[in-house]
Amino acid sequence: PLAISNLADIRYDSRGAFLLTLQNGQVWHQVDPDFGTKPRMKVGAKITISPGAMGSYNLKSDQDSRMYKVEPRS
Repeated sequence: PLAISNLADIRYDSRGAFLLTLQNGQVWHQVDPDFGTKPRMKVGAKITISPGAMGSYNLKSDQDSRMYKVEPRS
């Protein structure tokens, strides 16, 4: 995995995509929001980010069975 950390903050942009801040300071933005379903993640959730296909990144939470495509934010 590229990162394993706990969720420190979760916010949503105007399109409904989430913006996560991890306790290790990394910030990740959801690439393709699913407009019908919001993630089931709360502060403190264990987040794992791993490399995906063609330079993408996959985010998985211990509180949500889905996997999300994300990109780093600075």
